[in-house]
Order: sequence, then structure tokens, then C-alpha cells
Amino acid sequence: MKELSIKQRNNLKVGNSLGTEIHASADELRCFIVIGAYKILENHGAIAVSKILNSNENILYFIRKYEVNKEYIENNWDVHETDLINSIRKKDISSLEELQIELLKYIDDLSVLDVTWKFDNPIA
Repeated sequence: MKELSIKQRNNLKVGNSLGTEIHASADELRCFIVIGAYKILENHGAIAVSKILNSNENILYFIRKYEVNKEYIENNWDVHETDLINSIRKKDISSLEELQIELLKYIDDLSVLDVTWKFDNPIA
């Protein structure tokens, strides 16, 4: 699937991050991609989007791709920013269409994206 489903879109619009595990660059690593939504308020920085689906807010999206050593996940160790390998973060994506285009650079089938608590995502 080359487009996000309505369920995936709605999850993003109410502030639920989506993600999946993808192929890592080395056997000792695990690689994850996470997407989410946020909004910018003047003089307040970035904040979470409203949990109300019918809201008419201007939402921005982000993509986060990173790898982490398998050892961290297998031992349930805390993962910090400095532990990430090949970390890529793209923010200020202004539309779902642009988000989908960026995502297709990393994964072929967008239907694999699900809420982040359903997989071993070590970064909350």
C-alpha cells in the first residue's frame, strides 16, 4: 500500500505515533521508523495535537528513523539519544501527502505502520 489508511491518518491526527521495524544496516542492529504529528504555537514551541479528531488545527508531521544495538532491546536497557546509530529526523512536514512521499523512501508498504506501543520501539 502506497498511502496511509484512514485509521492510520486518524491515529496521527489525534496524536498517536505510528511506526514499524525495518531492515537494519548490520546484523547486530535493529532499525525503527516512527512518524507522528505536532503543532507549533507562537512563543510556546511544539506541542501535542488535540485528541479531538474533528479539530481543524494546522498539523505538522515528523519522521524519525534510527538504529540501536540489539543488546539494548534484548536486555531491556534504557536507550538514550547518544545510543542511536544512523539517526535521521525530518520534521516540519506540512501534509500527509508529503509525509507519505518521505515514508516511501524507507518502506514500500505503508500498511505495516501501527501504533508504536505494538512493537519493540525503544524510544518513547
